[in-house]
Amino acid sequence: MMDHATSVPVCVFLLLLPSSLVALDNRDFKHDFEYHHEGSGERFRVKGHGRLADIVIVDDIPQITKILCEGNVVLIATTDVTISATWRPSQVIVGGPDWGCSSEVDGRVQHGLYRKIKSVNQGKRTVEIMTENAGLYDSFETAQLHVHHTPGNWSSREERENDIKSRQKREASTDSDVGSRLWPLLLSYGDESLFTIPFNYDTSKDKEVLQFSVSSQGVEIKAGGFTAGFAPQHDAKKTWELGCTSCYAFFRAGFTMELNIGPDNTRFLLQLSGEFKFNTDVGLSWSRERNLGNKTFTLAKKELKIPSIPILYFPNPLVPTMELGIDLLAELLVQVGAKVEGKMLATAGFDYNKKLTVTFKKENNGPFTMFTGLTDEPWTGHTPTFSMQAKFSANAALVPKITLTPTISFGWKVRFVGSNLYLFSLNFGAPVAFSLNAGITFEVAYDSAQRTFCLDLYHQGDIAIEANKVTSDIVVFGETVASSNILKYKKKLSISLWPRTSFTCTALVKCCVVACVGLPKLPQLSMDQTVGAMKKKFTRADVNFQSLKQMKGTDVLFVAEEKTASYCGVPSRKCKDCTRGVIGWTTDDKCADRMMTGDLLEKLEVLSKFVRITWPKRKLRVEEAWDEPTSAYPNGRHGASSVHYEGRAADLTVTSEMTADQLKNTPKDAPASDKSSAIMVRLAQLARCSDLPFVGQKSDYVEVAVKKSATSPVKRTRFDRQIKRATDIQLGYCVSISKLQLGKSNPSTGTPEFVCGEINDRITRYDPQAFLRLYQYPFNDVEFENKRRNDAWCGATSRECIDCRTKIQGESAYDRCADRMMTPRLAYRMRRLGSLVTQKWVDRKLKVIGAWDEPTSSSTNQWGSYGAQSLHYEGRAAQVSLTGSSPNSLMGDLSQLAVCAGFDYVRYTTNNYIDVFVQQESHTKGIVVPFLKANLLAVDPPPHSINYGYPENLRTELFKTLLFDGSHRSQLKLSDNFVLGEFKHPEARYLRLDDKLVACLQNIRTALGKSLKIVKGSAYRPRSENIVDIDERHPEEIDRFQSGQAAEIQMATGTSGPKEITNLGQEAMKQCASMLSVTRRGLGIGIHADRLYIDIRPNTIAEQALYIRVWDTVNSSTNASVMNDLLVTKDQLERGGPEINPVDPEAACEEPVLGKENYHINIPMPNARSDCASETSSDFCKQTQTYRETVLERIKKHFQKKTGDKVVRSSTFVSALTTCLKDACGHCLGSGPTWEKKVKSCVKMLNYHRTSGAWNNITEKMSFFNLDSPKSSVRALACKDYVCLEKTDLYGLFARILSEKYRPAKNSSVEELVYGPGDNPLPIMDLAEQTFAISASGIARVFIEKDSDVSALWKVLKILFVYNKEIADVEFHLTADVNKNKLVETIQRKSEVWAGTGCPKWSRAAITPFKMVEISKGRLKRALPEHESIPRSFQHHLHQWELDWIHKT
Repeated sequence: MMDHATSVPVCVFLLLLPSSLVALDNRDFKHDFEYHHEGSGERFRVKGHGRLADIVIVDDIPQITKILCEGNVVLIATTDVTISATWRPSQVIVGGPDWGCSSEVDGRVQHGLYRKIKSVNQGKRTVEIMTENAGLYDSFETAQLHVHHTPGNWSSREERENDIKSRQKREASTDSDVGSRLWPLLLSYGDESLFTIPFNYDTSKDKEVLQFSVSSQGVEIKAGGFTAGFAPQHDAKKTWELGCTSCYAFFRAGFTMELNIGPDNTRFLLQLSGEFKFNTDVGLSWSRERNLGNKTFTLAKKELKIPSIPILYFPNPLVPTMELGIDLLAELLVQVGAKVEGKMLATAGFDYNKKLTVTFKKENNGPFTMFTGLTDEPWTGHTPTFSMQAKFSANAALVPKITLTPTISFGWKVRFVGSNLYLFSLNFGAPVAFSLNAGITFEVAYDSAQRTFCLDLYHQGDIAIEANKVTSDIVVFGETVASSNILKYKKKLSISLWPRTSFTCTALVKCCVVACVGLPKLPQLSMDQTVGAMKKKFTRADVNFQSLKQMKGTDVLFVAEEKTASYCGVPSRKCKDCTRGVIGWTTDDKCADRMMTGDLLEKLEVLSKFVRITWPKRKLRVEEAWDEPTSAYPNGRHGASSVHYEGRAADLTVTSEMTADQLKNTPKDAPASDKSSAIMVRLAQLARCSDLPFVGQKSDYVEVAVKKSATSPVKRTRFDRQIKRATDIQLGYCVSISKLQLGKSNPSTGTPEFVCGEINDRITRYDPQAFLRLYQYPFNDVEFENKRRNDAWCGATSRECIDCRTKIQGESAYDRCADRMMTPRLAYRMRRLGSLVTQKWVDRKLKVIGAWDEPTSSSTNQWGSYGAQSLHYEGRAAQVSLTGSSPNSLMGDLSQLAVCAGFDYVRYTTNNYIDVFVQQESHTKGIVVPFLKANLLAVDPPPHSINYGYPENLRTELFKTLLFDGSHRSQLKLSDNFVLGEFKHPEARYLRLDDKLVACLQNIRTALGKSLKIVKGSAYRPRSENIVDIDERHPEEIDRFQSGQAAEIQMATGTSGPKEITNLGQEAMKQCASMLSVTRRGLGIGIHADRLYIDIRPNTIAEQALYIRVWDTVNSSTNASVMNDLLVTKDQLERGGPEINPVDPEAACEEPVLGKENYHINIPMPNARSDCASETSSDFCKQTQTYRETVLERIKKHFQKKTGDKVVRSSTFVSALTTCLKDACGHCLGSGPTWEKKVKSCVKMLNYHRTSGAWNNITEKMSFFNLDSPKSSVRALACKDYVCLEKTDLYGLFARILSEKYRPAKNSSVEELVYGPGDNPLPIMDLAEQTFAISASGIARVFIEKDSDVSALWKVLKILFVYNKEIADVEFHLTADVNKNKLVETIQRKSEVWAGTGCPKWSRAAITPFKMVEISKGRLKRALPEHESIPRSFQHHLHQWELDWIHKT
C-alpha cells in the first residue's frame, strides 16, 4: 500500500471500447527488450517480469443486480450469493462507474469501484463487503520493471535508422509483443527534437531563434536581429534596458524508470538526466538612478510530448499494456535587476555546459523524495565592458524552466452489460518544475580608502525545483534541503574590462578603476592665477626649506638629480642620485625632486595609487618638483618665477611598462617615461581626481600645483566656543558615579560597537572629505604618547612620521598627527576629562596612548594597530591613562571621571589604561532631537554616499529632517506605542525621521484606541530603496519617504478595507492637522486599497491655517467613497472652527437615548414622575379615542394625496404614525413609557418622511428663524427667497393637527385641544424643526431678529454647527437690533463648548464656519407681508406648548 499523504497523483478513468469478452486466466508476464547502437551511443532497454494479483471484476458477474457503496462498505444485491464464496481479504474488487461508486486511489477520489477487500459477509440476497483503499501496487503480486533510454549522437541518424529496420526484420519471428511495438517507436525516436528541449534554440543552426530586448517599456523582439550586436546606450525614453544578442539554451534528456513490487517491499524511481547548454551575451544600460527589484519576463513557451513507451505487455488480453509517458513544458524566462546610483553601461556574456540529473524516488510507505545532481563543467566568460558614473549592482539571467509530468498508464478490461468493454485505467504521475537560472552579476562598490570604483563580476545562478506533490524533503548532493529548494552557486569570472578609456585590467578576480566621475574641465587660468604666484625662492639655506617634506619610498619614482650638471644648489654641493629612495635627511642629503610641501606630497601619494590601479605595470614618475639652481640652469629650470621654487608644483609622467622584478625591486635607473598622448590625457584626468587644484596638460608631461598650506586650524566657530567651555566641569559632579572594576564597563551591557554604533568606513589621510571631519586636538592639558613617532613611515610609505607630543605640527593633511586626530565629540569629552584629572591630581595629566589610527611601519595589520572594525579608525575611540609614576592603581578612579566626562562607553580594560568611545555626531553641531519618549543624536551622512542624502526636490524647504544612527536601536521607544525599528528601513543602518510624524501617528493611535501598524519598510527609505519602482508611484508619494516625513499605515489586526481606511484618514486629519499648523506645516494623505499614506509637508498656502492634501492612488469605485468622505472632512477642518475633540470621550459618546441614528435629536427627558410610572388609559384618552382616529385617517389621506400610495403602504411609516398620533396618549411630558413611545414613534415617522426624498429639492435653500416669535419681522425674509419650515406642507399639516379640538360634553359648547399640553402633549413641532435642520445642506441661513433668538434656536444651531456634515457655512442675517459683536462672542463660546462635548463618531470633524450679514432697513421694509398659513391665534400655542404645560401643572 502507498501512503496517501505522500503518494504521487493518480487518475482513474474509463473508456468505452468495442470488443469481445475474454476470461482472465493467465496472470504471469515476462519480457526483455534491449537496443544499443554503437555508432551513435544510443541505448534503449525495457525489461519486466512479475505476476498480477487475483482481481474480482464485478462487471463480468451477471448475477449482480445492484451495488451500493457507503464509506468502506460495499453492499452487493445478487440473485446468487454463492458467487462470493471464493472472495477473500486482500483481493482487489473492480467495477465500472455505472454502479454509482467512487473510490480513493492513491489520494484522489475517482468514479468507479477499485477497493481492497477486508471481509465478506453473505446474506440471503446480498453480500456485504468491508473494504479499504487500494493503490496501484495492489494490482500486482510481484513486479520488476526497468526502462532506460540514453539519446545518442544524431550525426549518425541515417545509419541508426537502417540498423533498426534491419534488426526489426531479422527478429520479427521471435520478437515479443512489447518488441513489436518498440521497433516502430525507436524509429520515431530518431527525431532529435524529441529529446532536445529547446529554449530559444534552433537545432538545425545551433544558434538562437530570436534576438530581443527587455526594458522599462516591456519586451521587444528584434525580428531582423541587432545590426551589430546589442550596443547599450542611454535612451531618455527608457529608464533601463537589457539587450540579448545571443541568448539560448537547450537540454538533451534521457530517462530511467524502475518499479519493484514485492510482498514486503515497493520501490519506484524515475530519473531524468542530460546535458544543459547555455549561451548568454547581454548588454545593460541605465539612463538614470533607479533601484529595480528583480523583474522576470517570459520570452517563449513550448509544449513537448515524448511518445508513450510500452513497458509491460500481458499475455492475457483482458489486461491492457502498461505504458510510460512523459509530458514536458519548456519556458524561457529572463530576469534583470539593478541598484544604480547613476548612468551605467555594461556588456558581458558566457557559455557553458552542465550535466543535470533529477531523480524521484519512493520506497514502501516512506516519503516521495527528490535528488538533484549538477556537475561542475567548464565554462567560458566572454569579454565584458562597463562604463559608469556611480556605484551600481546589476544582474541579468537567462532562466530555462522545464515542467515535467511523467505518467504510467495501466488498467483492466471489464464487461458491464452485453458485450460492452470498459478500460479501467490508473495514471501515475508526479508533476514537477525545475529551472536552471544562469546569469551575470555586476557589483561595483566605492572603496573610500583607495577612492576607486571596484568591479566584481560573477557568473552565478541557482537550480530551483517546485514539485506539486512533493511535500517531503529534497536531497541535493547528499544534503537534505527544503522541498521548495534553491541550490545556489556563484563563481567569480576572470575579466578583461574596458571603461570609457583604453584602460585594461587583465585576468583579475576584482578590477578597480579610479572614481573619476564628473571631472572638471582643464583650468582656463594659469598656474599662478589658480594657486597663487611665488613670493620667494626657497634655498637650502633658507628657513622655509625646512618646511618642505621629502617623499619617501619607491611607490613614486624620481629621476636622479641633474646627471649632466656639475653641482646642484650651490657650486660646493654635488648632485645626488635618489632614484632608489631617500639617501639622507640632512639638508645637504635631501634630494631636490623629492622635496615638496606636505599638501603636494599628500596629493601625489593619492595620484600614485590611482596610477597603479589604472596601469598595474607602471608607476608615477616625478620629473621635477622643488627646483634649485644647477650648473646647467644657474637660475633654475623654471625661469625667474615659479611655484616650483616653493615646492608647490611638480612635472609628472608615467613610466613605460615594467617587469615584475622592476616593480618589486626599483632599478638603478628609473624606467623611461611613456609620453604618448593617450597616457598623458588619462594622467591629467587622474591628477584632477586627486584633488590637485591645478592640472596642466603639456605635450609630454602633466604639470600640477597646490596652494599654500594652511597655517591656522580649520575654523569650527561654534565648536571652538564649546570646547573652550568644556573645562567648566566641576569634580563635585562625579561623586555619585561609581568606579569601574577591572574588566567592567559603563554601560554594563553591550559592546562599544553596540552602544556607539559600528564603524561605517575607515577614514584615511588621503580621503579629504572624511579626514577633514576629524578634529586635531590642539591643547596642552593632555599629553600624547605618540609612540610611533620614530617609525620608518606613517600613513603611507612616502610619508615620514611626526613628533606631536608637545604641540601640533600643522593643519595640512600631511602635517596632522594621528594620535591627536579624533571626532569633535570625542575631543570635547577628552577636554572635560583632562580638566577633571588636573582637578583631582595636581601633579598628573591625562595621557592619550592612541586615538585615530592609520598603518605605520610597525602596525600589526594593514589598517593599523587595532582590529579591522575598531572605532579608532573613525576617530571615535581612544586609549587613555595618566602621567606620573605608578598610574596603574588609579585606573578605577580614571574610569569614574571618564563616565562623568560624558563618554558614551567606558571600559576598564587593563591596569595600564582604560578605553573610551563615543557615538557618531553631526560633525561639530551636536544636535539632539527630542521625540516623545527619547532623544536622538543627529549624525552626518557617511562620506561618499548619496544613499542617505536629502531628496533634491525638497532641499529648498525651510524645515529639513536630520539623520540618525539606528544601529542596535530598533527597540528604542520613541512614543508610547512606536519604536525606532518601525520607522527604520530593514536594509538601512541610518534613518531620517520627523518628530512630528511620530507625534502624529501616536495621536492617531491614541484616538482610535486600537493597535496601529506601520507597513514594514514603508517609513524612512534610503535613496536606493526609495527609487524602487518609483515611476509607478503617485507623484505625491515620491520624495518624503527619503526625508523621513512619510509612512504607510494599516490597522494592526484584521483587514484594512474602505471603512478602516476612511477612519484612519479622518483621524489623521483631526489629530495631526492642527498640531502641524502651529509650525506652519501641513498633512498629506494618499488613499491605497489596503493602507493609508501619510506625510508631513510645508503649508504652502499662507492665508490658510490648516493645510491638508488628499489624493487617491487607486481611482476605483470603492476608493471613490473613501475619497469623498475624506474630502468632506478636509473641507470641514480647513474652513471650520475648533476641531470636535471631546474632553471626556467616553461620556460624550454614550449611546444616545433615541439610538445612534438619532444622535442629533435633543428632546426633554426629565426624571420619571410617580404619576407617570405606569401606562394607564386615562378618561381623557378614552374620550378622545375617536377624534385621534379621525385625525390619523385624515393625515393618511393627506400623505397619499401628496406622495401616492408608496408612503401609506409602508408598514414602518403607518405604524410610527399610528403610535405617534393615536396610540401613545398620555399627559406626562418628558417622562414615563407613554412619552418615550410617543417621541420614538414621532421621530421614526419624521425620519421616514425625510429619507423618502420629500425635501430633496429644498435642502440647499433651507432657512431658520425663531418660530416661537409670533410677530417675527424676519419671517418674510426667511420664507420668501428661501424655504423655512413654515413653508413646508408638513408644517401646515402638523399645525392643523395641533389645532384639533373636541367637546368633553356633548351638550356643552366648550372645546378643548386633542393634543393639548396638559392632557396629551405632542412634541411633533420640536422634532420637525430638528429634523429640518439635519436635512439642510450647503449654506444654512439663520435669521436673527433680536439677541434672545440665539437661545431659542440653540437646538437648531447645535445641529448645524456640530452634527450636519453637509453644511458648508452658516450665514447669520441680523437686524439692526442685534448686537453683532455680542452674537459673535456667543457663537464662538457655544462652539468651544460643543467642540469639547461632541462625539466624533457622529459629528463633523470641526465646527461649521459662520459669517454675519447685516439686514438693511430698506431690505426689511421691502419684504412682503408674510403669508398667514395658519391662524395667528395658534402661533403662540404652537411653540409654547412646553411652557404652557409647565404653567398648568
